Amino acid sequence: MPSAEPAAASDQEPVEVFTTSNILLQALVDAGIKRAFVNLGSDHPALLEAFASRKKYGLDSLEIVTCPNEMVGLSAAQGYAQVCGLPAAVIVHVDCGTQALAGAVHNASTARIPVFIYAGASPYTENGELAGSRNEFIHWLQNAVDQPQIVRQYMRHVGEIRSGTNAPQVIHRALQFANSEPRGPVYVWAQREATEEHMDASKVPDVRANEIWSPIELNPLNKKAVRLIGDALLKAKAPLIVTSYLGRNLAAVEQLQSLVDLLAIPVLQTALSNVNLPFTHPSHTGLQFSGPAPIVEESDVILIIDSDVPWLPMKTKPKKDAIIFHLDVDPLKERMAFATYPAVLRAKVDAALALEQLVEYVSTSPAFAESEQKIATRLESLVAKKRESIKHLRSLEVAAEGDILTPNLVVATYRKLIEAQQLRSLVCNEAISNYVPVWEHLEPTEAGAALSSGASSLGWALGAAIGSQMAATDYSAHKKDIVTVFVGDGSFIFGVPSASYWMARRYETPFLCVVFNNGGWKSPKLSMLGVHPTGLGAAGPSAELNVTFGPEDSLNPDYGGIAAAAGGAWSRKVKKASEIEEAMAEAVRVVREEKRCAVLDCWLPRF
Repeated sequence: MPSAEPAAASDQEPVEVFTTSNILLQALVDAGIKRAFVNLGSDHPALLEAFASRKKYGLDSLEIVTCPNEMVGLSAAQGYAQVCGLPAAVIVHVDCGTQALAGAVHNASTARIPVFIYAGASPYTENGELAGSRNEFIHWLQNAVDQPQIVRQYMRHVGEIRSGTNAPQVIHRALQFANSEPRGPVYVWAQREATEEHMDASKVPDVRANEIWSPIELNPLNKKAVRLIGDALLKAKAPLIVTSYLGRNLAAVEQLQSLVDLLAIPVLQTALSNVNLPFTHPSHTGLQFSGPAPIVEESDVILIIDSDVPWLPMKTKPKKDAIIFHLDVDPLKERMAFATYPAVLRAKVDAALALEQLVEYVSTSPAFAESEQKIATRLESLVAKKRESIKHLRSLEVAAEGDILTPNLVVATYRKLIEAQQLRSLVCNEAISNYVPVWEHLEPTEAGAALSSGASSLGWALGAAIGSQMAATDYSAHKKDIVTVFVGDGSFIFGVPSASYWMARRYETPFLCVVFNNGGWKSPKLSMLGVHPTGLGAAGPSAELNVTFGPEDSLNPDYGGIAAAAGGAWSRKVKKASEIEEAMAEAVRVVREEKRCAVLDCWLPRF
């Protein structure tokens, strides 16, 4: 941010002050926050002073992570919470920094990811009436009429710190909202005078953060609902479970597997953002993002669990007499302007707990023994279909004619390499038009082994790869051998690689990035074809649609070069299928042994 002329150097001894900003840091530490992703400005003088005294007050457990770009900082905080389930803090400056959080605000809100966002605001006094009064010209220019309104509709809660005397309560109340389902980001702000208020360190109130401000617990299913759903699943001839983000709760994956093992129920993962069921499990019946879902139309009992878009009503119509249940952390989709799916019962529940209840009910029901033959027949069918599905997918893991790279081959090469080296990997999938090939050919078998943003603002993956590794550092149970990002070329640019790769180098969080380079933004063209399949745009060249980076390939950005300049990354362009195996092996070696980022710029056929 622009600043006033620097003060002249002084020979006086440093004078320590204790302000509201010190109390802010103390409250974050008391709440268990381990990381603060920061982009600082003219509203943060007291905060910078508080950083300097962190060690004195025993607050150095809060790691301060410098983020040259706010959206990358919030994306990193999202990836952090997606891995460990706990919020990080993001600190930005005034209205400008709040707006620079950009689409990452949508991502965290839509994907229900807990994040604590704090922003300062311009001072409101201008003649030195209070500490922190206006002393730079920008304090007038960035004095928004209603700064929190910029993000209010995306937040679970907005709070203001007006004095250090109750700042801990404001912060812990915000985190209470962030951690209560449906979870999500919260925004706390303070004008500069409030942050500069001088406080007595010995009189900071103890608000017992872990007791008073505990989040709301989700309820289990009531007995009537357990009986209704359990009996319907037992009687069903063609039951189906649909889910998208159940795997956010790792315990729910285990319980889902227990239920489908009992009843041989197929599971459709739609618009998924998590591994909700191992992809090698016989019940994993496939993925769906934008196409029709025939299995939904064939089912007589459908259990939707944690899903925003179980199917597209325009393309898929369940049977009129199908019995549909919807269990979710957010069954009413409170923050969507419009959403409707039929269900005879809806419940706001913890998926793991609800599934555990259903497993117990079904396994002890007399009808379970009576259904043994029906279940066995269904299982036999699922096993056969899974065998054919795997065979089909393997047949696609080859080069196109002319030694041409395909997304299927690239992902399969990575999967085989990881399996051969017996590595545990985390994949951040933001491949957009290649979402499905990444999920299908990666074939994740472990809960938490792959993630998507769970939303639609592009630019999440690079920051998320950094945050995910910081979560694994703070909580070692989530440690992986390698973190890998699969992105489209558009997503790579949206991820602000200049900031992301600098952060990855400074904070020693190297990752492999595989760029699917098809020369532009293919997804907008696919959207057009979905509405105008026979229009002029479908018949003409893609260059006329203004979605390509051409017209010549020489005009494509050098993605590896950007990463190298920003963070010393190793990179290689892969233009032939015959080159991918050796290049992938070297890229993985660089990340694991040299501890630096690697970029594979994989050239796909232009669209």
